Amino acid sequence: MQALQEAVTPLSEADRQMIMALGRHFRELWFSDDCSMALKKKIIRLLIKEIMVSLDDDMQDLTFIIHWQGGCHTTMSMRKPLSGAVKYTTPAQDIDVIQKMAVRYEDGEIARVLSKLGRTTARGKRWTQTRVAYTRKQYGIAAVDKATLDPNILTLGQAVKYTGVSDTTLMKLIKKALLPCHQSVPYAPLEIKKTDLETEPVRSILDHLLETGVLGLEGVSLGHQQSLFK
Repeated sequence: MQALQEAVTPLSEADRQMIMALGRHFRELWFSDDCSMALKKKIIRLLIKEIMVSLDDDMQDLTFIIHWQGGCHTTMSMRKPLSGAVKYTTPAQDIDVIQKMAVRYEDGEIARVLSKLGRTTARGKRWTQTRVAYTRKQYGIAAVDKATLDPNILTLGQAVKYTGVSDTTLMKLIKKALLPCHQSVPYAPLEIKKTDLETEPVRSILDHLLETGVLGLEGVSLGHQQSLFK
């Protein structure tokens, strides 16, 4: 014991001041790029004897009891971190959008709508075609099968080609509640049935527009319009 005590070299005042300075700047030094992981482990082993952890299953809280080398102990608690599978779960509302749209639309169109809705992936990234496809497969949502699509249902763009009139004209009919339409989710393409385009009074209104260039709704002309056709 005496030999051990004699082997201990007392700290000089300069050494003591240096250690005190390190203590004051410990956080800065710990997070410095010069402080390697190996050095951090050595410091922890010098300071900590053991750490005891207990879990409260009901509250999902972790309690730590840290036994320091000098004989003291510290108690601290924190919420149990979520696993990646739980933390990075796609919100139900995004899955709902994908389910509703995947019936008729490809992944790129779904990504466009999710982005317009201000949504991001579970990891906070922008929705893309690839990310929608990955999420769709992850949740067992089938991709659109174009061969089985109902040919009676047209998007607004397809309805424009089918009727030969502008999308503005069709939107006026929709806003007047003359032409029914459906939208699976906000910002998704408007869907119009061919049969509704062929039903009165829509058919007569479109025929009259194509013949005269004048749009009349419910038999009433919308003012003195210039012809839409030369």
